[in-house]
Amino acid sequence: MNNFGTVYCYEVKKILSRKLTGIVFLICVCCVLLFTLADLSGNYYVDGEVVDTHYHMFQVDQGYRRALSGRALDQQLLEEMAAAYQKIPAMAERYNLTDEYQTYARPYSEIFNLVRLWTQQWDLDRLQAWEPDEGALYGARMENLEKEWQAQHLSDAEKAFWREQEAKTQTPLVYYYHEGYRKIISHGINTIGLLVLLFVCICMSSVFAEEHARRTDQLILSSAKGKSVAYWAKLAAGVSVSGICAVALSAVTFGVVFLIYGADGFHASLRLCSYLWTSSCTLSIGQACLAAYGILIVTAVVVSVLMLVLSERLHSSIASLSVGVGLVMAGGVVQIPYQYRAAAQLWDWAPWRYLNAENIFDIRMLSVFGSCFASWQIVPVLYVLAAVAAAFAGKIIYRNYQVSGR
Repeated sequence: MNNFGTVYCYEVKKILSRKLTGIVFLICVCCVLLFTLADLSGNYYVDGEVVDTHYHMFQVDQGYRRALSGRALDQQLLEEMAAAYQKIPAMAERYNLTDEYQTYARPYSEIFNLVRLWTQQWDLDRLQAWEPDEGALYGARMENLEKEWQAQHLSDAEKAFWREQEAKTQTPLVYYYHEGYRKIISHGINTIGLLVLLFVCICMSSVFAEEHARRTDQLILSSAKGKSVAYWAKLAAGVSVSGICAVALSAVTFGVVFLIYGADGFHASLRLCSYLWTSSCTLSIGQACLAAYGILIVTAVVVSVLMLVLSERLHSSIASLSVGVGLVMAGGVVQIPYQYRAAAQLWDWAPWRYLNAENIFDIRMLSVFGSCFASWQIVPVLYVLAAVAAAFAGKIIYRNYQVSGR
């Protein structure tokens, strides 16, 4: 027990040798593959008739988007898009099935969708009558950003910060094909985040609890260094396995998505991503993906510490698993309205709810000594501090049990 490395390796081997660990990880990998391939499988039906396959539709749209890659979102491109969409017959019941849409408008559908988002106009007839104006488009986006800031009850300091970030952005923006990164950050982080949290809750809930269930706790705790080395070795083993799982699932996600959708567009502006068009963050979409999945790994480590300490405190794997899974489920279904600013922000930044692109790149900020810090900058630091505090609290719980145990 004097050799921390020996105990650590033994604890890691114990966790990895459990059938449950392997089964849960394999299920997570399968879910990643299903998430990646789901949008490309099956056929597209209209009135019960097969019109096209989803995979072929993706290939066509991918080709059009790549043809637009590298073009500035300026007056010329807006005029081309508007002219193409004006060719669609008025009052068409399903305009996307018309020959005019498929021939002229569909190549510009990506730009059209951005215009709809930035102007918040969804009616085709109104957009067909829209006069292309580069300045008006960027102005409309800024107006809608101001409305969003007001709706989320941002302070004057936060609004000033985001206006400054917007002022740093050179316009017109240049469009780059970024479908792979959009897939990774829009739905990928949500899915992988949920899978990682479930893996941690399931596999870490029994690391300490099994000693109490098998009545081997007193034997371990009475051995040499049992009150210090054993605890830190178990904690380090659980954290390592959780971190490795998060890294492995992230790597699988990036690999499969890039294989299918491509890795083009690392330097594309985050404002071009339809899922985060309201973001004023100056990161590129590729940098945002790296930041988000880095936070995923940190969150996995932090939640593993919390679960390990909970496992020791409750002395029951079922009880700690129930608490962990219950919080994860609550994070997915419970939402606090924005009007309750402090409570909503605290809840959205909790580990069991945070792994969502909208929360990671939240426009709500935290002021520290007069400086505003964005969510993706400050939350990982707070998580690490919380994990350190929880680890030392767990050490106290671990030591005290040996005094009052059987």
